[in-house]
Amino acid sequence: MHFATRKIALLALGALGIFTTVDVAAAAETAARDPKILTALRKTPLLVIGSTGRNGGAITEALEAVGARPRVLVRDLARAKEKAGASAQRDWVVGDLRDPASLDSALKGVEVVINAAATSQMQGDNDTAAVDREGTRNLVAAAKRAGVKRIVFITGMSVYSPPPNMPPPFLKAFADKREAEKILASSGIEYVTLRPTGILARPAGAWKITLAASPTYKPTVEEQTMRAPGTLPPPDAPPPAGTIARADLAEVAIVAAVEPRARNRAFIVTQAAEPRGNADWRDQLEKMPSD
Repeated sequence: MHFATRKIALLALGALGIFTTVDVAAAAETAARDPKILTALRKTPLLVIGSTGRNGGAITEALEAVGARPRVLVRDLARAKEKAGASAQRDWVVGDLRDPASLDSALKGVEVVINAAATSQMQGDNDTAAVDREGTRNLVAAAKRAGVKRIVFITGMSVYSPPPNMPPPFLKAFADKREAEKILASSGIEYVTLRPTGILARPAGAWKITLAASPTYKPTVEEQTMRAPGTLPPPDAPPPAGTIARADLAEVAIVAAVEPRARNRAFIVTQAAEPRGNADWRDQLEKMPSD
């Protein structure tokens, strides 16, 4: 694979939370300062899928930080408990998106699902076709049986419109993920599809969160150039264009789980290089498309 082409492919996968450093989720600022959102998060039965991953882990921690007690779906319970630490008292449930039978008990009594599961494998029984595409199909079917009201799905900026010079295996992977988005959007279940740009470890709540419609979003120069380790500005400096702090992505995910204005929306999640101040990203939701 040509080096320049490979850089674009790797960066696109980076927008899905792959090849990024681990981040520690803080309490979601928007949820904490909105009593209705906070109450809904604490009262709504939630299931997080992908909690052992970086994005799913940040989402789970953000929920717990605001007083929610989500159920978490894991493939390997012993590994998940070890990774979470002895202090993590969670409603663990063992299941797998690739195993439809395992999802029924996991979804019993659940109203909202946050699906942060993803895979970077191109081939095999854990590839994007199995986990993202067919896994979403399995999840939707089980969610209908269980009466789930809403599914929040974390994908990535490049899923909607991958770079045209991307190698065929990556194009197939993004096509699988895009098909998963379509399966969810046509399911009849309320959905919110979040397509983050490059994900970085950054403090929560410092910088302005920006939403954008995928059809009109123009990737930045930074998003089209692989950033070498050590070249990023320090965490307290403005974020590079085309990036989002993982803790802030977690905020968007948990608020979107219960925010009425997020219903049936699909959009880019990124960050502006300006302090957040009193800006509320939720005000942009009504301008976002359905898919």
